[in-house]
Amino acid sequence: MKKIKDLTVILFIYVLAFALGYFSCLYFENIMLRLFMFDTVATVVTFVFSVSYKNSSVYDAYWSVTPMIMSVWLFIINKAFAPFQILFLVVFNVWSIRLTANWITVFTDFSYEDWRYKKFRDETPKIFWPLVNFFGIHYMPTLVVFLGMLPLFRIAEGDIGILSVAGILVMLWGIGLEFFADRQMHGFLNSTPNGDVLRVGLWKYSRHPNYLGEISFWLGAYLSMLPYAVDYWYYGCGFLSIALLFNIVSIPLMEKRQLSRRPQYSDYKKETSRLLLWKKRKMASEK
Repeated sequence: MKKIKDLTVILFIYVLAFALGYFSCLYFENIMLRLFMFDTVATVVTFVFSVSYKNSSVYDAYWSVTPMIMSVWLFIINKAFAPFQILFLVVFNVWSIRLTANWITVFTDFSYEDWRYKKFRDETPKIFWPLVNFFGIHYMPTLVVFLGMLPLFRIAEGDIGILSVAGILVMLWGIGLEFFADRQMHGFLNSTPNGDVLRVGLWKYSRHPNYLGEISFWLGAYLSMLPYAVDYWYYGCGFLSIALLFNIVSIPLMEKRQLSRRPQYSDYKKETSRLLLWKKRKMASEK
């Protein structure tokens, strides 16, 4: 009941954030600027509640919920109802719903907060924490995801067709990777003693298959647009930003934590690819 109550509170926070974001952007005629303002204001409102509850994980589901709202809104405004546009939108929102459902599985109640946020809070001087909290934990992910969504502005205007199927397949591949990687991880954590390392399934070939899935999804969104809007090749900055975020921030943080908690992780690093799915390399001691 505590989980349901706290999830309801977070839902209320998001609804309020979206409402204030919506009313703040009505005077902008440019649709990209309008959605950017909507996203920014909604992020600020969510941040205020994060501070109020002293829990930055209030923002966690924003990463996946907001793109669903903005994508549907964008396609309705542009009357983007052609078959390939609808197909793209459905696949895009399957990603959004799956990622949100995965977060709900992990979330317990307001006692839960992502360990990385606690680490940042403990290591940041108190005077700088509000800046790190807003720009690092809240607004940077908002900006990165917004950049990742840039191809949707062209797709909603009709820049999509049969050649976009390749990109949509890459998106589905990414969603599948994340789905199975997360299921394997949850099963492992629920049945295995602390200290062991997950080495089965996708995790046998990649140390971070879930991150690979996320990167693949955004690459697919970009590839869906590219054949019909080559002049907008620079919209790939969104996919690249997301790839850099995982490779420069998320993966190093996760690996440092794993090495400190699981002694066997050092061997796992030597025998398993960092991100891409490669065949397992046996260590000399196993040959």
